[in-house]
Amino acid sequence: MKFFKWFFGIIFTLIIIIAVSGYVFLKNFDLNQYKSYAEKIVYEQTGRKLSINGNAELGISLVPTLIINDISFANPSWAKNPQMAKVSSVELKFALLPLLSKQIVIDKAILNQPQIYLETNKKGQNSWDFEKAQPVVAKNNGWFIKNANASENANVLEMFSDFVAKEVAVKSGDFNYLKHSDNSLLTMKIKNLDFNTEGMNSPMNVSWDIVFNDMEFNGKGIFGSLSALFSATGEYPINVNMKALGIKAVVDGKVKNALNDKLSATFNYNIYNPANNMNVPETTLIGKGNATLKKVNLNIDKLEIVNNIIKGKISADISKNIPYVEADLSSDLLDLNNFNRAKPTALNFEIIKSAHASSLVPNEMIPFDLLKLADGKFSLMINKLMLNPSLSLNNLTLKAGLAGGLLNINALNFNIDNGSANVSAVINASNKSLVAEGVTKDILITSLHEEFKIDGSYDFGFTSGGGTQTSFNLNGHGSTYRSLVDSLSGQIIAIVEPAQIQTGHFKFMTSNFIKQLAEILKIKANGKENVSLKCAVVRADLKDGTITFPKGIVINSDKLDLVGDGSLKLKNDKIDIRINAYRSSATDMSIMQALSNLIKIKGTIQEPKIAIDKDGTIKTIAGIAMTGGALNGAQLLLDKDTSPCYTALKGTMYSNKFEKPSTVSSVTQGSYQNASQAVNAGIDKVKSGTKEITDKAKKLLNNILK
Repeated sequence: MKFFKWFFGIIFTLIIIIAVSGYVFLKNFDLNQYKSYAEKIVYEQTGRKLSINGNAELGISLVPTLIINDISFANPSWAKNPQMAKVSSVELKFALLPLLSKQIVIDKAILNQPQIYLETNKKGQNSWDFEKAQPVVAKNNGWFIKNANASENANVLEMFSDFVAKEVAVKSGDFNYLKHSDNSLLTMKIKNLDFNTEGMNSPMNVSWDIVFNDMEFNGKGIFGSLSALFSATGEYPINVNMKALGIKAVVDGKVKNALNDKLSATFNYNIYNPANNMNVPETTLIGKGNATLKKVNLNIDKLEIVNNIIKGKISADISKNIPYVEADLSSDLLDLNNFNRAKPTALNFEIIKSAHASSLVPNEMIPFDLLKLADGKFSLMINKLMLNPSLSLNNLTLKAGLAGGLLNINALNFNIDNGSANVSAVINASNKSLVAEGVTKDILITSLHEEFKIDGSYDFGFTSGGGTQTSFNLNGHGSTYRSLVDSLSGQIIAIVEPAQIQTGHFKFMTSNFIKQLAEILKIKANGKENVSLKCAVVRADLKDGTITFPKGIVINSDKLDLVGDGSLKLKNDKIDIRINAYRSSATDMSIMQALSNLIKIKGTIQEPKIAIDKDGTIKTIAGIAMTGGALNGAQLLLDKDTSPCYTALKGTMYSNKFEKPSTVSSVTQGSYQNASQAVNAGIDKVKSGTKEITDKAKKLLNNILK
């Protein structure tokens, strides 16, 4: 016990002696008398002025510490900011033992509140490119100058090799980079930056905590030695582990010519984004790459997004003001259901229950400016893209180009079973506009969703046929998603070709509104009925956010003909659609026909309502009056179109898809239409006498809806 007591006592005494000796040495050493020499040495090596405006003083600490206040280093004369760097204070912590032999070994240097201003002028000159001034001959042979003053051929590395700090820390700094060619300013806050090494030839450990564009970046890494960095020969190793915005990254690489314009690097990278970070699913990116000051190339070995794997190549030319990016990506399988297991991607046929355009399309800004950050061309190929368990897109290919904020999607092609689709679009960031068009053909309706397939004996579905064709062309403009939708103009057409349908229980579209409409149209939901569909059409013409259906909602079958005509306003989501239905097998043609002229869909998408069409009611009554009061089918079908699909598609690219009405039908239809015109002309004359019949019609409708 006594031995240990004496041993630690001696050690403690030696520490006190060394500390006191170092303190006495620094106390009697006045660095202020050497400020001018230090400034001359820096000017000799860089051609720039170093100003030590404050005094050097001894810090109160057990470790000998020298504090130098108010230091600045000049920018070239052409720079906007006269100072390249300003430091509030520099703290130098010295090793004790070397001080006794008048040798400087700095254990740690702390730069407090540094402000760095880098600039590039319009000629491409950088403020950090130095020109050597004429060497200054020292007139003092003191130990400091003897070590610090370099000869004409000496380099900076040799000059500082005797007293380089083992650790350098930067506290609360600011970094600014101004590019005169476009007046762009890059700023960065340095919360903490720390370098430490055992010597000039030893690896450097670096850690950082910085804020760039309001985003935090922190991490640590192992770099090559300072001597290897300054010598710029061979390969300089870098291994970093960092985190930004919740994303973790590991980069392991080697750099050549680190301090000149021939810099190049090769590296491996592993990037991981945890689930739900930034509202995106779990993502892992693994690959390798190479880079110069002008170009970056990435080989993606695996981009995994919730068990979906993408491979490919990305390159970026960064030598210009706007980077030029090329990407070529591919995947064997992408399953969108994996992105959100709680709410898998699927078609929602109950949209009428809860949807409202104002909530579906948010009034949020569209990030058009992102399209101005880069130019480039992109291609994507996916062998199978699963949208939901029953719908997948096969052989999907996408080719797009981006230039000056103009995104041109040249072609988006895919197959659904034996059907095909082709889509193109142009998005212009300058005028905040969108133009899109596309066509599909030969896609079976049963391929679009499993609900169109028959599972049970009394289910609704298609037993055969049912090929579809669609087309759309849309254009709009607006700075928000909502304003863009509100401005849409163009046309959308969907066609279902001949098919055999079994009516029965609806597995989808189960809202009360749909049930009521089905009851009115005498569509059996609890029993089955075989229907031969001749055709079905939806034609929607858009103008400034208003959708009109010019007799553009059609079902033409052997049991039921339905024609819808009206509008939907996207600005307020209001619906105003009249439905005329003619059922040839109705037992009471007079009631069915009268009812077909009473139905209107009003309200909004969120709350659709079945209402009475007053004009249709009056028209029916007028028709009865015109035919002498008879209620037979032939005389009441004043608006019946014998070829409604042809009528709906007039003036479109599908004008000749369906035959015109036959000669006999045309004459008959013409007489109906003439009678209809006569009825319209005489409506005012019969309005006053129709109140009683209208009331009866309301009661009839109410009884059906009960």
